[in-house]
Amino acid sequence: MAQAKTAGKKKQKNSFILTLGLILLIGYFVIIIIGHIIEIRESNAELEQQKQILEQQLAENEQLKEIVESDDKSGYIEQVAREQLGFGLPNEKVFYDVTPGA
Repeated sequence: MAQAKTAGKKKQKNSFILTLGLILLIGYFVIIIIGHIIEIRESNAELEQQKQILEQQLAENEQLKEIVESDDKSGYIEQVAREQLGFGLPNEKVFYDVTPGA
């Protein structure tokens, strides 16, 4: 009778240890899967951002290609001079908006 009680306690102890081990193993895998899901979402967001940048660059390239292929480049030269270099035509008054937030 004493051996039956010890065997029953031993089975309960082994069963508890096995159950605890399985719960920890499952928890570990759940944490790993959640980490991978988060990485996938971040990668997808970065991919979308890169796609938008690509579309903008392709549109800009198309505009530049049209300018290069056209015979009238003076309009483009004037635009670059005004926007990037800050130049203006002679006797032209240029006003700059210096209000905050503009």
